[in-house]
Amino acid sequence: MFSIPGVMRASELKPAPSSNMSAGDWKEFMLSAFRSRLSAEQIAKEPYQTEYIAKELYQALLKKAPSDREWAVLFRLFAAFYSFSALAEQLDEADLSVEISERAAYDVLFYFADEAYDAAKITSSALPFAFESYIEQLRMDTGRLLGFPFNQFPAARLDVYRLLWDSLFIKTEWRLAELERITPAAGSSTVQHAAFLHQLYLLGEMEQFTAKSLAAPVELFPYFLHWLQDSKRSDRFVHVLRSAASLAHDGLLTIENEYSRRLFVRQVIRLVEEDDISEHAPLLVKELYTSLLPFSYVSLSYFLLERGDYAEWVDLQMFIDADLTDLDRAGLKSAIKEAPELALPLLHHGIAAFIAERNRSSYKKAVRFIKRMRTIYKKLKWTDEFDRWLQWTLSENRRLRAFQEECRKGGLLDD
Repeated sequence: MFSIPGVMRASELKPAPSSNMSAGDWKEFMLSAFRSRLSAEQIAKEPYQTEYIAKELYQALLKKAPSDREWAVLFRLFAAFYSFSALAEQLDEADLSVEISERAAYDVLFYFADEAYDAAKITSSALPFAFESYIEQLRMDTGRLLGFPFNQFPAARLDVYRLLWDSLFIKTEWRLAELERITPAAGSSTVQHAAFLHQLYLLGEMEQFTAKSLAAPVELFPYFLHWLQDSKRSDRFVHVLRSAASLAHDGLLTIENEYSRRLFVRQVIRLVEEDDISEHAPLLVKELYTSLLPFSYVSLSYFLLERGDYAEWVDLQMFIDADLTDLDRAGLKSAIKEAPELALPLLHHGIAAFIAERNRSSYKKAVRFIKRMRTIYKKLKWTDEFDRWLQWTLSENRRLRAFQEECRKGGLLDD
């Protein structure tokens, strides 16, 4: 049975580590604590106790930290990283379903990731020579998160990898060596592709970043949010956005459900709008928004209106099969005013849709827009074309007495 959360004492962890112990000793101390207290068999037996026990273990580890402040922060980094690593490995061994694993440990894994990042930021501000072997140990083991023996929680593993390489492993020679070590080959996982792109990103090799993205698996697309957030308001943002756009159409489908897709698209669009990228890369923004349809419909619609691309705006509304009543509050008036001849196909399409609904309320809407369309035809001096269309429409729908009656009430039959 699991112990009750909160009752474990730091004194139960022996021996107590110190700054005199090697990096390997610190690592083994932390891993052995997890293996003995939170085995794969225990996780498989009572998966939903995992989060409580893991946090209890982590807090007990922290109480064993050296008294020196600098060493204590480094110890916290080790504790968070190896708690994450040990738990991820034990979860893989437990061989639970993905759904059960995520319910059991998703939150605590990201908690450890955040803890590791916070400690890494403090540690990186001053790296004494005595820390070198410890940082090297972490650097080597961070790379292990990309593959065997790990399989589950790819997003969490990549999160830890990127956060530590962002904040702690900052030497150029380290990043160049890592780039060479993880160059993708046939059979490389999505996580490995993402890690490789991250090294290019950190090195500022943005042309290569974009080129390699074109050949990357579409499953990589959701991981672009990290780079988009990190690069906003910098000269790297356009490169990241162009890379994301190349994967967006198919990559969006790899996000598991409609709600998650909608949320992801909203986050991406917010970053684009914050950076005001449409001012200096409008074609790229249009490409991205188009690839993210239908979730980007509103943003693309307003983008096209603001740029005066009325022909494409009309095409978009017809593709989406937008309701004319809704469009009256979202651009139709502007389109009619600025490009009346381009708006006519949309009006024809929308009116036909109203008539096809076969109810009096829709017939009233159809008549209202027919009268507006008549005004446009008059301004364009195309009244004969309108008359012919109206006679054809009335003839085609002569059996719809309610529609004929609404047309009569609207004065369409008297003109």
